[in-house]
Amino acid sequence: MDTEILVQAGLSEVQAKIYLYLIMHGQSTPTEIANKIDENRTTVYAAAEKLEKLGIISQKDKGKIMAYTPNHPAVLEDIAEKRLRKAARQAKNLEGNLPALVNFYNEHQYEPGATTFYGKEGVKMIYDKIVATGKTFYFVRSRYDEAADKDTLEEFKKARVEAGIDSEDITPSEFTKNTDKEMKDKFLLTRTLLPPHEYDSPVEIDIFGDNVAFINYEKGGMSTLIESPEIADAMRQMFLFAKKYIRKATSQDELKPKNEE
Repeated sequence: MDTEILVQAGLSEVQAKIYLYLIMHGQSTPTEIANKIDENRTTVYAAAEKLEKLGIISQKDKGKIMAYTPNHPAVLEDIAEKRLRKAARQAKNLEGNLPALVNFYNEHQYEPGATTFYGKEGVKMIYDKIVATGKTFYFVRSRYDEAADKDTLEEFKKARVEAGIDSEDITPSEFTKNTDKEMKDKFLLTRTLLPPHEYDSPVEIDIFGDNVAFINYEKGGMSTLIESPEIADAMRQMFLFAKKYIRKATSQDELKPKNEE
């Protein structure tokens, strides 16, 4: 019989040769096996020890010399099932931990270009970069940002204000409650209000320094960061153009909250 069927079951080539030899010749010593399958004794000892631990062969005494005998092939099915269950557990663990690992990799192996981060940890990385840049922060707010981690968002607002970073936003009017003066004094924020439901995308657009970030709150905060002076400048120009057009096309006073003076 060819060793391929055993290799496909998860054995190494040497392990497969040892098992088939024992099936054909019965109880044999490692030296006998090594001579017949053309492998050195050290390799055979190591492979046989592994096969014994898996329960595929058993150790028996041949006089005063250690020898091995083959066990029934049904044990291979049990081993395969155990490996499948183990692989399923590993896949599940990887699925849960992969976003954090990807974020860690992107944070430390970052190169100019487009980088994707995942989850609230990824959103926090974007926030930290905004604060670290120290430049005026422009953003188009998404109504879905209320699904974001509140503590992370509040920490970002506090850090941004403490860093003295001015901000400008375009935001849906139905999700703003503070007056213009309160926003400017408390958050260093100048806002431009959109009529209700004019922007209903789950994506927040952030423009800061040489960077543009897109945070998709509907995808658990999946964030794409683009580092490019040209793209950032283009997005900033489009932001300012949109702001100018919105103010010209709408009555900002009518869109302000009722407590606005």
